[in-house]
Amino acid sequence: MSGVLSKLKRNSSGGAKPDKAEFPLRDSADPRILYVLSNRARRVSLKVKAAERQVHVIVPNLRAFAQAQAFAQTQRDWIDVQLEGLPPPQPFVPGEDILFQGDLYRLVSPPGKGRAKIDRAGRRIIVPSPDPESFAGRVRRLLIREARAELEAATHHYASELGKRVGKVSVRDQASRWGSAITRQGEGHISYSWRLICAPPDILEYVCAHECAHLVEANHSAAFWAVCEQLFPETKRAKRWLTKHGGDLHAVGADV
Repeated sequence: MSGVLSKLKRNSSGGAKPDKAEFPLRDSADPRILYVLSNRARRVSLKVKAAERQVHVIVPNLRAFAQAQAFAQTQRDWIDVQLEGLPPPQPFVPGEDILFQGDLYRLVSPPGKGRAKIDRAGRRIIVPSPDPESFAGRVRRLLIREARAELEAATHHYASELGKRVGKVSVRDQASRWGSAITRQGEGHISYSWRLICAPPDILEYVCAHECAHLVEANHSAAFWAVCEQLFPETKRAKRWLTKHGGDLHAVGADV
């Protein structure tokens, strides 16, 4: 048994607490549960991480670890319901279908070398790979590349509509937000989830308009939503789509 799991088991029976450096810790009885130490938290809580298809148990301090373990045990039925209710995973495996710009595309791994590409006419994502182990990483990099191109174009368009300048557009694997925006030295810095490339193009456009509106109103006030709807009149419809289908986007690339 590993040292981490040994400490977990000892702690559950009143033994030594794990060290701070050992977090995040996987639950010894249920690998879907991850204990995360957060000094900003005031109490033990649960957060469903759809992108990772797991539940984070937020632990405010080391003294609360035993309490967090006990709480996770009492919430096991709730955890089962939440995780089993997630959309089916769409793993990066040759022959499987994944969402790309709102449609299902078949993943294809032809023999030999070559550049990964999108066959829009045939709805295929073609990713040559020298071995099965590298295929998923190559698919992810292709999607990030496609996402960056679309997000940068839309962001600069909407920023120019507002007379604002965006100095940096980042594309990351953000699990909790579709985008975030800050202003530094008079120019915007905006970060997006690469998973937006899996959504219909107008939904990606909405998120870009939303984040650019934050360059004018750094809040979610009525004034902010007025700017957002000025840029993207279908704001309410796009918001509803993300609420309903956001889990489908997080299923892209999930293995289990």
